[in-house]
Amino acid sequence: MQKPVFRPPLCAFVAISWLLAAITNSLAEGETKFRAQKVVVFKDGYSLIIKKGVGTTDEHGEIHTDEVPDAAVLGSFWATSQDGGLVGMRAGWREETIDENVTVTAGDNLQILLANEGRKAEVILTDGKRVSGLIHKVLVSENSRPSHPIAEPFSSLPRSNPAATITKTESVRSGSHFILRTEAGDQLFAAAAVGSLIIADMATSTTEKVRTKKRSKRLSFRFGKPNAKQEITMMYFRPGVRWIPTYRVDLSGQGAKEKVAEISLQAEILNEAEALIDVPVDIVVGVPNFRFQKTPSPLVLESVLRNSLARAEPALMTQMRNDFSNAAYSSRPAELRRAAAAASGAGSVELPGELTAGGAQDLFIYNLPNLRLRKGDRAAIAIFTAKVPYRDVYTWDLHLTRADIATAPAGQGIASPLALSTNQVWHQIELTNITKVPWTTGAAMIMMGQQPLGQELLTYTSPKDYCRVPVTVSVETRGSFAETETARQIKALKWDGRDYVRIQNEATLDLCNNKPVPIDVEISVRLGGRVEKVSNDGVTSLLAFDRSDWTQYRGSEAVNNSSRVKWKTSLEAGATFLPKIQYLYYTRQ
Repeated sequence: MQKPVFRPPLCAFVAISWLLAAITNSLAEGETKFRAQKVVVFKDGYSLIIKKGVGTTDEHGEIHTDEVPDAAVLGSFWATSQDGGLVGMRAGWREETIDENVTVTAGDNLQILLANEGRKAEVILTDGKRVSGLIHKVLVSENSRPSHPIAEPFSSLPRSNPAATITKTESVRSGSHFILRTEAGDQLFAAAAVGSLIIADMATSTTEKVRTKKRSKRLSFRFGKPNAKQEITMMYFRPGVRWIPTYRVDLSGQGAKEKVAEISLQAEILNEAEALIDVPVDIVVGVPNFRFQKTPSPLVLESVLRNSLARAEPALMTQMRNDFSNAAYSSRPAELRRAAAAASGAGSVELPGELTAGGAQDLFIYNLPNLRLRKGDRAAIAIFTAKVPYRDVYTWDLHLTRADIATAPAGQGIASPLALSTNQVWHQIELTNITKVPWTTGAAMIMMGQQPLGQELLTYTSPKDYCRVPVTVSVETRGSFAETETARQIKALKWDGRDYVRIQNEATLDLCNNKPVPIDVEISVRLGGRVEKVSNDGVTSLLAFDRSDWTQYRGSEAVNNSSRVKWKTSLEAGATFLPKIQYLYYTRQ
C-alpha cells in the first residue's frame, strides 16, 4: 500500500502569496502609494513624518490609500494638495473577498485519482490484482477549513498596512472510494486499496478553492474632480522614532596658550515606527510642546496611541526622557552661562559630508543625509567634531547638616551635633562653546587619547556659553573640616512662647593641593544658620530656612536661616587653603 505523501503548506499556497503581493502592489483606479520625503526626529521619542503620493482621482473625485498610519497625534494629521490647500480625508475599514483556484501538488492516492479523473488507467491493487479501465468518478465531499498561514514573498520593506488582517479558508475534498469503468461494468474500489497506477502522461497536480478575506484600513482624499492627476502631501506627528546624543571629549590636545579639547557629537537613532528608506532626516536640539501628544488622532482608527518604541525599550524611554531633557538642567549648578565666550570667535566645526545645521525659532536642527532605517533598526550618525578651549577646575561642595539638640537621642548629637558629608574634591572640566551650534544634553565620554577618564552628562550649552562636566574624584586633592563652638547664650531668644539657645561656631576648612601642578579651586559650603563673617574673600549668600540642613528639626522655621559661602582661588603645588566661617544658629531649649 502506498503511503500518503505529506503536503507542505508553503508549497501548496505559493501561488496565492504572489497573487496577494500583486494585489497589494498594483495601483487600481483612484489608488496611490506614499513615499516618505522627510522625517524630523526629537529626543523625546516623537517624530514628524512627511510623505508624498501621486494618483488619479476615481469617478467620485477621490484618491484612496491603504497606507494609514498606525499612530498619529491628535491635531497633527494633515493632507495638502500641490498648491498647499488642505485636502479633506475620510478613514475607515475596507473588507475584500477573493475566490481563487490554486494548483497544488497531489500528495496521496485520492488526489492522484482526482487529478486524472476521466483518463484511462491500469490499477494494480495491493493484493496484486490488475484492473484496466477509465477513472470515471472519484467520490469526494467538499468542506471548508482555515488554511495554514501563507508567507508573503520576500521584501526589504514591511507591509504597507500593518493593521490589515487576512483570513483564508480552503476547500478540502475528502473521500475513500472511486469508480473505475471497465468492460465488465463500473467497479467500486477503495483508494487505499490501490498499490500503484499506470497512466499515460500522468497528472500530478490538482486544484483547490481558496477564499481570502482581507480587512484593512483605508484613507480617502476628497478632491471633487474625477479622472484628475493629483499630488498629495501627508504629514503627521507620531511616537516611535528618537535620537540620543552622545559625546566624545578628548583632552589630549594642547593649544599655544590654552588647553584644547576635541569634542565630537554622535546621534544614535532608534526606529520602532515604520520603514524609512532613503529619507532625509532632521534631528532637533530641543523638545517642542505638544499638549496632546498622548491622544491619538481619530483618523488612525486606533483608540490608544501606539508607541512601539516605549514597548521595545521601556527602561530607555523613561531614563532618557528624564536624564537627557535640556529643560531639566536649566538651573543646574554645573551648567554655567556667560554673555560672551573667548574673543577668538567661532571655532571650526567639522561637519561630515552632506550634513548641514540650521536653526528654527527656539529649536536647532541638524540636517542629516538620506538614511535607510527599517523598523527595528538602530543607527549611529556622526554630527560634528570641533576643537574648543577648556580648563580644569577642582570643586569641593559641602552640605553641613546638624541635629536639633533638643530632639537628639540621649548621648547623641550633644557634644558634636554636626553631620558632615564625604569630603570629595571633584575634578571637572569647563568647556567653552565657541562654535556656532548649541550642544544638547547628552552622555559624554571623557578621554585622554585612548585612555578613558570617566563618563558624565554634558548639559545644554548654547554658543558663547560654557558648561562643566565632572570627570572624577581627585585623589591628590582632599579636604577636611573642623568646627569649634565659640559662644553659647541660654534663653537668647523667645519665640512663640518657646526659649531658644543661641550657639556661635567657627568652622575651618582645610584643602591641600598634593598635585605637582597649580590648580583652580572652587569651594561651596551650605549650612543651617546665619553666617556672620568669612575669611579669604569668601562670598556669602543668606537664604531662607531649608529643612534639608537639619535632621529631626523642632521649633519655628522663622528663627534660623540657611547660608551658602563660596570661594574661588588658585592653589600652588603643595599649598594649603584654610578659610574660616563664623556663624550662629538657634536651637530650642
